[in-house]
Amino acid sequence: MDPVSRRDLWAVISRMVVGESTSGKKTSVILTTHSMEECEALCPIIGIMAGGKMKCIGSAQHLKARFGKGYQVEVKVDEPTEDDDDLKQVVGALLATAPRALAADPENGTRGDVFFNAEEAQTAARNISGDGFISNKITEDDPAGYVIYKNASAGVGVELDELASFIATELRMKLVQEFISAQYPDSILRDTQDTRMRFEVSSEGNKISALFASIEDNKKGLHLQDYGISQTTLEQVFNMHAAEAEAKKQGADDG
Repeated sequence: MDPVSRRDLWAVISRMVVGESTSGKKTSVILTTHSMEECEALCPIIGIMAGGKMKCIGSAQHLKARFGKGYQVEVKVDEPTEDDDDLKQVVGALLATAPRALAADPENGTRGDVFFNAEEAQTAARNISGDGFISNKITEDDPAGYVIYKNASAGVGVELDELASFIATELRMKLVQEFISAQYPDSILRDTQDTRMRFEVSSEGNKISALFASIEDNKKGLHLQDYGISQTTLEQVFNMHAAEAEAKKQGADDG
């Protein structure tokens, strides 16, 4: 259904439940759906089924508090621009070690025709980061580094500017991960998409106000474009039960 029709149907169901329909009588409604947004909008009591069994039942808030695993911290890292010092440092490091610098003029700040093949790009990334955090991503199997690997493996290789931007961005993401891990040792990186990351931080011993303050105070140093902190969503609770049921099914099939 389109959004407007869906909202109209929600309104009809809501009026039936509270007795505002044409009959004037309250009605019990059993709604089956995979939309957790719909559940929160319409259902005072929610039951989640997985693998053909009822896994839990209660209000949306009760289920999130009971099965939620702390706070969800979502951050989006700013992509570097030419004026950013960290990108300039990466460019300088690449120029200093560029294996194939054609008409490059480091003293005057021009890059010229500087290219890196896949092996050279991996080596440069490892030298700059000091570990394999970035170099291990420059492969055909990693969604973040696939484009760099593809370009580095074709023709003359990947351009210096493209490689520098990738490395600088990944360094920023590494910085955020290290910061969250240091501040909240029990935190877990749950998801990464482009320059956006989602961490799960335990609510035990951590106040959401302190969590907000910590990230806000370090927002500039971490190069964050934006961030958000929320309780575990009902969608995540649903997915957790579905994943557990699927894991049990796979285990039974393998057995």
